[in-house]
Amino acid sequence: MGDNPPSRPRSNIWVFFLLAIGVLMLAGVATLTLHELRYGDRVYEGVEVAGIPLGGLTIDEAADAIRDELTPFPGETITLRHGDRTWSLSPSDLGVSVDAQALAAEAFAVGRQGALADTGTSVLASLQGLREDLTAQWYAMDAGVSFPPIIRFDQNHLTLILKQVAQEVDLPPREGTLSISGLEVSGASGEPGRMVDQAKTRAAIAPLLEAGTGGTVDLVVEERLPAVMSVDAAIVEARALLGKSLVLVAEGQDGTQRFAIDPATLRSWLALIPVPRQDGAVELKASLDEERVRTFVEQAAKQLNRPAYDATLDFDASTNQVVVLQPSQTGQSLDVEASVAAIRAAVLPDRAQPSTGGGSAALGATQVITAPITIMHPKVDSNKIAEMGIVEQVSEGTTYFKGSARERVQNIVNAAGKFKGTVISPGEEFSFYKAVGDVSAANGFVDSLIIRGDRTETGVGGGVCQVSTTVFRAAFWGGFPIVERYPHSYVVSWYGEPGYDASIFTPSADFRFLNDTGHYLLVKPEVDTKQGRITFHIYGTKPDRVVEAEKSVITNKQPAPQPLYQEDASLPAGKIKQVDWAKDGMDVMVKRIIKYADGRVKENKFVSKYRPWQAVYLYGPGTKVP
Repeated sequence: MGDNPPSRPRSNIWVFFLLAIGVLMLAGVATLTLHELRYGDRVYEGVEVAGIPLGGLTIDEAADAIRDELTPFPGETITLRHGDRTWSLSPSDLGVSVDAQALAAEAFAVGRQGALADTGTSVLASLQGLREDLTAQWYAMDAGVSFPPIIRFDQNHLTLILKQVAQEVDLPPREGTLSISGLEVSGASGEPGRMVDQAKTRAAIAPLLEAGTGGTVDLVVEERLPAVMSVDAAIVEARALLGKSLVLVAEGQDGTQRFAIDPATLRSWLALIPVPRQDGAVELKASLDEERVRTFVEQAAKQLNRPAYDATLDFDASTNQVVVLQPSQTGQSLDVEASVAAIRAAVLPDRAQPSTGGGSAALGATQVITAPITIMHPKVDSNKIAEMGIVEQVSEGTTYFKGSARERVQNIVNAAGKFKGTVISPGEEFSFYKAVGDVSAANGFVDSLIIRGDRTETGVGGGVCQVSTTVFRAAFWGGFPIVERYPHSYVVSWYGEPGYDASIFTPSADFRFLNDTGHYLLVKPEVDTKQGRITFHIYGTKPDRVVEAEKSVITNKQPAPQPLYQEDASLPAGKIKQVDWAKDGMDVMVKRIIKYADGRVKENKFVSKYRPWQAVYLYGPGTKVP
């Protein structure tokens, strides 16, 4: 038997086969590596945008290619329409463009979504990603990958285009007008306008631009109403107003006075006012300029009005008769507001307000408007002297001022003169301030010594308190209720017995009393400058009462302080001048007793607190003083 031959040749074949496969795999890997190295920064073959091939181009080259081919953007035209007008606008007219850089980036990303896009994954994941990338690259080369353009449009450019179109479409509304030439009235009603709503129109265009498709878009147009639409009613009212014939009639104390309101005057009064309607428009209506009407009425009032004057009275004590120095005058006043309302009601009857006293009536072709007149009766009526009850002296008061300085006397005379003809009605309060007014230079008063604070010094009106004190005494002995009265700060020699003085300081400190007699009172001053005496007489009808006063009660006496010496540079050396005089302080109570015929008795206590007053001396520099 012979041996079988060895099987080595079959083993060599498998080795060769495996070596061949390894060589092929190495060649494939080398080829793949070369391919990836070649397209490392370039778009893979088969990728395009809107038919533009981008394979083998870098991102920037791809962006340039897209930009070159799609600028201007070859999109479809968009047509804007309003009525029978149209505006055809290309994409470039509307500011449309492609985002070339974004498109190039999307093209470059094809085949780079897996292992080639992320180097931080695991080996298994990287192999999986590599398989996906190679598949995408093969698909692009075999079937092709195409991207639609990414559209961008400039809002500002679109806004500008719409603004230009709107300028051709917009139409401002025409306002209603009314004109008056002389007494002729004419007018024209308003007409609506239109305005493109650019925001809404832009919103309608945007979807077509974003889709890159053309189409027709109707402009969004809104109606614009004029502020004044209808003037027809205003024309009718204005013509009716200017056709009126009016006269303002006032029945006064001097008879009837007429004030014609002619068409020219009515023309000057005519006013046009806007009235909103329910549809939002405004309608003009004819009305009156009430300020002009009021001016007309006020001019009439100047001719009609006259003040009421009280009679100026005196009393003759020898005959117990009232003497009329100046008769009274009844006044009258035109009610301006009521007259304006009456004119308004006559001219615009459908818009008349509630009546305030005036009225109108037709008189032939002329319409009469009644102007209300108010009659003002004087408080002191010279036609009713007998009814006043001024028949006798009720009371009087007297004080003395002999030795007063010339300025003080002048103030006393001036203040007393203010009371000439003063009449106090039944139940009325007498006010010294009301009768005399401000104690000022403008009211005729001059500088003299007055009490101010804790000093006697020079001031306007020194001596007026002599008058108020005298009036107080007349009111005291008349038994009149004293409403307001203030004593002086210290006892003043001019006023006699302490407790019977009345200080005034206008307007804060007044002297007032009440006329409770039921009849009028006449206050009559009497000044004797030679004797230095002032008396106030109160005339009327004596009430059935007797007035008495108990002896004054003095308490809390306090001696005057030691004299005060003060240097005054305006005085020469050796000169001493006294400017204040010492007075003891004290409290004084005066009791007034009023006894009535029916047995009633009323007591009033008047308490005066006087401060101790210091003598004050001024001396020149270098003067020896006590």
